[in-house]
Amino acid sequence: MENKYLVYQLASYLGTPSFYNIIGELIKKETNSEKIVIVRSEKNKWIILDSKGYNPKKLDFDTLEELMIELEDVNILKFPFNTYLLFDGSFEDKMLIRILNMVFDKEEEIYEKYRLEMVVDRLSYQLSGIESIVKLLSKKMDEKDFMDTLLGSISEIFFSTVGLYSQDKKLLKKFGKLSLPDEIELFEGMNEGLINGKSYNIFNFTDEEKAYYEVFNIKYITPYSKNGELKYILVISRDTVIEKEESDVFETVQKITRFFFEENAI
Repeated sequence: MENKYLVYQLASYLGTPSFYNIIGELIKKETNSEKIVIVRSEKNKWIILDSKGYNPKKLDFDTLEELMIELEDVNILKFPFNTYLLFDGSFEDKMLIRILNMVFDKEEEIYEKYRLEMVVDRLSYQLSGIESIVKLLSKKMDEKDFMDTLLGSISEIFFSTVGLYSQDKKLLKKFGKLSLPDEIELFEGMNEGLINGKSYNIFNFTDEEKAYYEVFNIKYITPYSKNGELKYILVISRDTVIEKEESDVFETVQKITRFFFEENAI
């Protein structure tokens, strides 16, 4: 296939469901492969994007080696956007490899553009939510009303389920639809850390903690104290990815609300 036309054709399908199917058909033909698999590394999983001449038993694998063992005797090529091609033929046209590099590079660029647009929209909403929280919680109010307002506000602006736990780790109340454990499990050193005002989140969980908390989609565990005494443990659960930019907003929210809890909850 003439290279210039090929670039235009592949570029026109970027972002559509047909994109990987077209690439798969092209590679199978151009490499004379009996089987080809396009796979991408995402969130510690290997996700099959397209497969020709091989019927996968599942669409995600824990390791690339697991998939390669199942395929047997395949070559591997790495492309941008954590994308890998497994195939049993050979590339005669090296220009095709360069074109595929360009296409996957462009796909990653488009993905990042959409991701940032989504993050900006979400951050705009969350930042306006901070203003509402400040107005609501910057005055004296009953402790129960304070926590109800806090949980409802955080649940709304972070599109999440929020659980309030007692000092002895028992669930007191919950805002949102996701399930939370009746008693929150804390790992070694976490209870002392919470007492000392430390928060835990998806970005600083250990591998063991992350594996456990992922069952309930738990992303944050934050203490609320008064007069040096731990009063509540706030747990945030969300079944979608929390972007690093959102984490910075939440850090601001928790600092503000923990201060207001100390000063205004009576």
